[in-house]
Amino acid sequence: MRYLKNNRFQRDLKNNGLDDENLESVLDDIFDGRATPLGSKFYKIRGAKEGKGKRSGFRTLFFWKKEKIIVFCLLFAKNEQDNLTSDEKKVLKILSNEYDKLTDGEIQRLINEKTFTEIGYVKK
Repeated sequence: MRYLKNNRFQRDLKNNGLDDENLESVLDDIFDGRATPLGSKFYKIRGAKEGKGKRSGFRTLFFWKKEKIIVFCLLFAKNEQDNLTSDEKKVLKILSNEYDKLTDGEIQRLINEKTFTEIGYVKK
């Protein structure tokens, strides 16, 4: 299983003062069944900023192809946005179709091109 973040997510992560350590706890929560399905293999989950808890935390949208990849795609502060617009849902569906078709070779190429960044995570 591979854990990835796309370019936009990486930028949003930095802009919100977060790093991969924050994502490790999010991944733990994902595997504990705390993610909410949005359809088209997309999910959302809340994450906590260190020392602040989930109430003042962030929301993360990610693509999950079971036993293959998780791609973190969108991150925003919980107080910035509550639900997705219909246009955002359409874009996620298109993105899901593209991510679902990726082969191992294409994933590695996208990592090499820095379109994706791999997250070092060991599932508990």
